[in-house]
Parts: sequence; structure tokens; C-alpha cells
Amino acid sequence: MLDESLLLIIGVMLIAFLFAPLGLGGGLLYVPLFHYVGGWEIDQKLIIASLFLTAITSIGSGLEHRKNQHFDDELSGVALRGAIPGALIGVLFVLMTQTQFNRFFKVLSVFIIGFVIFKMKNRIYGKQRLEINYLKQPRKLAIFSTLGGFLSSVMAVGAGIIYVPAMKIFGNLTTRKAIGSSYNVMIIVVPFAMLAHYFMLEDYQRSDLQNNWILLAILASVILIGAKLGALVGFKLFNEAILLKIFIGVLSITWVNYIIDLVV
Repeated sequence: MLDESLLLIIGVMLIAFLFAPLGLGGGLLYVPLFHYVGGWEIDQKLIIASLFLTAITSIGSGLEHRKNQHFDDELSGVALRGAIPGALIGVLFVLMTQTQFNRFFKVLSVFIIGFVIFKMKNRIYGKQRLEINYLKQPRKLAIFSTLGGFLSSVMAVGAGIIYVPAMKIFGNLTTRKAIGSSYNVMIIVVPFAMLAHYFMLEDYQRSDLQNNWILLAILASVILIGAKLGALVGFKLFNEAILLKIFIGVLSITWVNYIIDLVV
């Protein structure tokens, strides 16, 4: 048990340190870290733990973007109209698919992680794209954000991969403001999804989660330290391309593990 906890602490520290300079929370990695390293079952308890760590990352990064005026509160509010209902739908979906949720989670992860790997490779090898002027479409932004809220509740992620392009395409924001506005949404949606899951837990699950509060508090502290160190020295030690390649490598290992679990 002590060895597993130590590995979780080291894993969370590395995720925060390596990916903070890229504006990535590493949410896609928390669940597989707990599942494959910590031996946790993929259930609502694990979703809550991952959402808690994702919330810490989102709050820290979100406040930093606000300090530098990289946000749009109006469009964040529009996105929340879809994201909050989407998060609630996601919680209900997890409840209705409890017996098959483990398998569903891994199937969905294969597609989502595969898409993220593809996007990251484009970011490394693709040409820099110019910012495009889109028309603001608040209704489509709210509708698209519903998917982000759903993924937060089901996959225990911040869903920036949904919110950022939605903010750019349907909100006509620059990349930096889209990221900051995306964090604004996550700061509210992620804790909302976490609490919604918590109130739906069985008594034994709630008790089991509470027994791990010391570990979760330590991991939250580690995230703050790792993210701060990553932001300060990450780019001095590694350039963006190297960090992205590490990110792709870790995601690829997770992707293969999920596929093996589904096939075997």
C-alpha cells in the first residue's frame, strides 16, 4: 500500500511538472495512473479522485490566466449553459451503466486518447496556423460545450480539448484567450461534476473515499508544487517539442494498455 501511494505521488508530480508549461492538466493520465499503478477500480470513487486533482490543476492555471487578462467571462458564461447540464447527464450516465462502465470507459478512452495523440503530433510537426476570424455563435458554443461537461463527468477530465476549439470557432477568441476562458469553465464544471458524483455514491464508496483523504490532500499539494516548478523551469530544461513527445509517449502507453484490456 505504501509503495503504491509513493508511486502515485511520484506519478502525479511528474504529470504536473512536465505538462504545466504546455497548459495541459494531464487529466487523461490521472485515471490510468490510479488504475494501473494504484490498483483502483474504474468507478465513481476513482472519477471523483481524478476530478479533484483536475480541479486543483484547473484552478491554479485558471487564476494565472485571469491575472494576465487572458479570458472572456461572457463566453465562459455561455459555455457553462451547456457544460453544466452536460456534466449532470454524464453523472447519470455513469450511474445507469455501472455494471458495464469499466469497459465503456476504456472504449471511450481509446477514441479520445487516440484523437489527442493525433492533435499533439500535428502540434509538433504541423505548420503554425494563423488565427482565423470566425463569427460568434453563442448557441453553438453552448451546445458544443455540453459534450465537454459530459466528458468531465464520464472520463474525469477538464475537457479542455472540447472547450478550447469551441471558444475559438464559436467565440472568435485567440488561442490564449480560448485557453483562459476554457479554464474559467473548468473551474466551475469540474467541482460541480465531482460533487454530483459524490452525492450519488453508496455509503461504502463514500467511506472508502474518505479513508483516502490524506493521500488525496498530499497529491493535491504535489500537483501545486509540481506545476509551479514546471512553469518556472520546465521550458528551461525541455523545449515544447520534447515535452509534447513525452506526453504522446505516456498517452500511447495508456492507449495500448486500454486496448489490451479490451481485447484480452
